[in-house]
Order: sequence, then structure tokens, then C-alpha cells
Amino acid sequence: MTLHGDSTCREIGKMRKVNQRNLTVDRSSFARVIEQIRAKEFRLGADAAINDVWLTVNFEDPEFEEAVARYVHRLLCQRYRRLKSGPIERHC
Repeated sequence: MTLHGDSTCREIGKMRKVNQRNLTVDRSSFARVIEQIRAKEFRLGADAAINDVWLTVNFEDPEFEEAVARYVHRLLCQRYRRLKSGPIERHC
């Protein structure tokens, strides 16, 4: 997982893959998105080439946004153990 603090960073969505998924988490979508992940409505597959997920977290509080991103990562790691071995890095 790579964290971007600058929403204008050119690395965000750089590859623009066809099946790239975008999740937006904000005040109005937080409960729904978390429930989708917990209910296994959001799935990852074995092919890394089609597993891009871009998570946009907007609460106008950078520390809370990072905590939410880490929480989503932790939820996904419960089902996808291979994610646990990947680092969480800050890009910008």
C-alpha cells in the first residue's frame, strides 16, 4: 500500500488500467464501504495485473485519513494474507 498525501501527485492512478477500481471513503460513504469490505462484496483475485485499487479517503484530516486507510488495509489483510507481507509506504 502506498499513501499519497498530495492529491495532485502524478503517481496516483498512473497506469490507468482497464479494471482499476476506485473506492472513495468520506463521511457519507464510510459505513457503506466498510460493510462492503466486511461482507466480502469487494474481492481481489490471484492476478496482480488486475488487482489495482485506488482508495481515496477524504475527511479533511490527514491523520484520520491515514488511520482509515490503514484500517481498510487491515480488513483486507484478514481475507488476503499476502497483503500482510507488503509494506505501507508514504510517497508524498
